Amino acid sequence: MGMEINDKNIIERLKDGDSSFFTFLFNRYYSGLVVYATHLLESDEHSADIVHDIFMSLWEKRASLFIETSIKSYLFTSVRNRCLNYISHLRIRTEYQESILKNGNVNGPLTWEHYDEAELTTMIDNAINKLPPQCRKVFLMSRFEYKTNTEIAKELEISPRTAEKHIEKALRILRSELKDYLPLSLIALLLQ
Repeated sequence: MGMEINDKNIIERLKDGDSSFFTFLFNRYYSGLVVYATHLLESDEHSADIVHDIFMSLWEKRASLFIETSIKSYLFTSVRNRCLNYISHLRIRTEYQESILKNGNVNGPLTWEHYDEAELTTMIDNAINKLPPQCRKVFLMSRFEYKTNTEIAKELEISPRTAEKHIEKALRILRSELKDYLPLSLIALLLQ
C-alpha cells in the first residue's frame, strides 16, 4: 500500500471506497473475530455469518463511518453486540416456542401460531370428519373417550391390533391434513 497505515488513514480510504483497505481489514481481523464470536456463542455454527455480516455492514455504511475508538475495538465491539443480540433473540424465540407447546399461549406477531382456538378446533374437527367411518370412530373413542385399545376392540368387536392400526392410520391422515396449518410438533401435542 506504500503509505503509513493507521486507523485514521484506513477510515478515510474506506470512506473513499478504496476496496484494498477493506480487503486489508478483512484479512487482518476476520479470523480473530470468528474465534471471538465462536467463544461468545459457544458454537461456531453462526460465528462466521455474524462476522461476515459485520464486514458487509462496514462496507455498505463506509461513507457515513464514524469510529471514535480504534478499528480493532470497533470490530470486536460490533461482534460482541451482534452475538449478544443473536443470543437474546434465540432465548426469546425458544421461550416463546416452549410457552406455545407447554401452555398453548400465543402472543406476538402474526404467524402460523395465531389461529384462534375456534379456528384451530374447526380445522381439527374437519380433518377428523375426513377420516374413514370406522377409523374415525376408533380414533374418537381413543382420544376423546380415553378408552384403551382393548376396550375399543371389545366394544366394536374387533381385535386390539385392528384398533391400534385404525389409530395409527387416523394420526397419519390428520398429520397430513393439518401439516399446512401447524408444525408437526404441535400437531403431535394436540393429537396425543
